[in-house]
Amino acid sequence: VAAAQRRSALAALRKAQYPGGGFPWFPGGRPSPHMTLYVLSGFARGLEFGVEAPRDLVVRAWSYLHQHWITELTDHALARDCCWEMVTWLNFVLSSYPGDQWTGGVFTTDDRKRMLEFSFRHWRDHSPLLKGYLALTLERAGRSSDARLVWDSVMDSARTDPDLGTFWAPEDRGWLWYNDTIETHAFALRVLSELDPDDTRRDGLVQWLLLNKKLNHWKSTRATAEVLYSLAWYLDHEKALGVREEVSVTAGSRRKTFVFEPEAYTGAHNQLVIPGPEVDPATMSSIEVSKEGRGLAFASATWHFSTERLPESGDGDLFAVERSYYRRVRDGNLLVLRPLAEGERIAVGDQVEVHLSIRARHSAEYVHLRDPRGAGFEPESLRSRWRWELGLGWYEEVRDSGTEFFFEHLPAGEYTLKYRIRATMGGTFRVAPATLQSMYAPEFAAHSAGALLEVTEAP
Repeated sequence: VAAAQRRSALAALRKAQYPGGGFPWFPGGRPSPHMTLYVLSGFARGLEFGVEAPRDLVVRAWSYLHQHWITELTDHALARDCCWEMVTWLNFVLSSYPGDQWTGGVFTTDDRKRMLEFSFRHWRDHSPLLKGYLALTLERAGRSSDARLVWDSVMDSARTDPDLGTFWAPEDRGWLWYNDTIETHAFALRVLSELDPDDTRRDGLVQWLLLNKKLNHWKSTRATAEVLYSLAWYLDHEKALGVREEVSVTAGSRRKTFVFEPEAYTGAHNQLVIPGPEVDPATMSSIEVSKEGRGLAFASATWHFSTERLPESGDGDLFAVERSYYRRVRDGNLLVLRPLAEGERIAVGDQVEVHLSIRARHSAEYVHLRDPRGAGFEPESLRSRWRWELGLGWYEEVRDSGTEFFFEHLPAGEYTLKYRIRATMGGTFRVAPATLQSMYAPEFAAHSAGALLEVTEAP
């Protein structure tokens, strides 16, 4: 299947390439230097792993880019001292080919040196991804100290967390190709693999990438390809590329070993299920997961149970949610919020404002927040709607049992959502905890404390 896909892709590329060597964005369009360089970048990475590339197609493409260098970049970018992004990328891809037999020798040593000096002069203005391109180009040109200078400036701003891995804050204007968050993190792994293969932060970058993939939908095939390429470099260096792995799970007296062969798909249900009657709380409250060798293994444990006891405090991992109640009372001409103390009674007709403070330590997509409503309360608003506040967008749905919030994208940070309910019936009402959960990675979840609300009938 892979061989057939490769033949089909090469045939499509040959058909799309113009006689001058350039590739268009779509067949029939104008030749694009950006798309041509992207194609050449892909072939260069294939060569690094021993994948054969069509040399004639590559040489023609470099001929086209050399003309672009002479007629556009030299007269525009270098002359006006701007637009170094394309120059830096061009020189990096050139450095990725093993010799002039692949480039046709159209770029002279002076051309390469001129590009490198221009990019290095502006290295402080480069984005982290472009600094990675520049650092590897400098290293391959024998300028190791300059390469370390450029790359150290990137790693100095990295943060490493035991749960999240190694990461940077998202770049401003992330829609630009050289600011893509996923591609930047992936290429950082690639740069460390070449400049400093013993840096332990490489493991943290792998952890962040895999965690991000579980919580988010990657919208770019280019970023996904960059991750696969960098992971292949990483695994190859760790002697973990295409090796057999075992993961053992122990819960009390139950133990199961899962075997993962590099060329066999084991299915989606790699799990140990313990039926309710066989659960022993004394020995199975702690679960141990272990594996041989280096590398990451993701595991999660879920315990389904039913209880009348409300949780006294909240809990979570990468997510957290806290719920608090405030009674709205009139103070002169103003309406003010007063925190509802534990055990404080509410009168029928009182208006209560619910505050849900949510926290995400890692950005996530498609997240669901559910807040149950006490049976003696009714919502003040009956309209389900989209809302945009606090830099967030979410769909808020009012149901008989509570209020639901659906986030297409939940950035890392802390946010407080508010809505109002009104007491309509006397009694003591138990309110289940609010829950925050990733819809497509449900192992990432959090819950608040439960609540007991007392409402007195009007005299």
